[in-house]
Amino acid sequence: MKRLKAAAAKAAARAADAKDKVRSAKAQLKQARKLLKAEKKAAKQARKKLDAAAATASVRVVKPAAAPKPVAAPKRVAVPKPASARKRALASKSARAPRRAPKPRAAKSPETMRTAAQVAKTVIERLHRPPPVLAPTPHITEEPAPPAKDAPPEA
Repeated sequence: MKRLKAAAAKAAARAADAKDKVRSAKAQLKQARKLLKAEKKAAKQARKKLDAAAATASVRVVKPAAAPKPVAAPKRVAVPKPASARKRALASKSARAPRRAPKPRAAKSPETMRTAAQVAKTVIERLHRPPPVLAPTPHITEEPAPPAKDAPPEA
């Protein structure tokens, strides 16, 4: 009777351990799916940016030189501007620098996205691996420090 009770207790402990392993595996799988979803979203945003940049790059048209405007209105007498307005106008003109053409980005490899099956496979492989072996913790003993040689003997 005692053997049966002990066997039942062991089986219950193994079942509880298996349940814990399943729970942790589910949690890891959920995290992997969450990471996959984030990667897909980032890839989609990058594709949108790339498409938008390609569209603006192909639409750019060189503007022809502006034709001189005909003078139709009578000229007004120039009114001197205040000094502060002149300074602002000069500062805004000097602050504007012509923009350089953006450098073309290197094409990303198609291996950046992983499928859900690949993510799940790596999670399962990680679960089957034994835990990493850690270095043993040092054993610190409490020994009295040796007396200094220069110290006078106690009397």
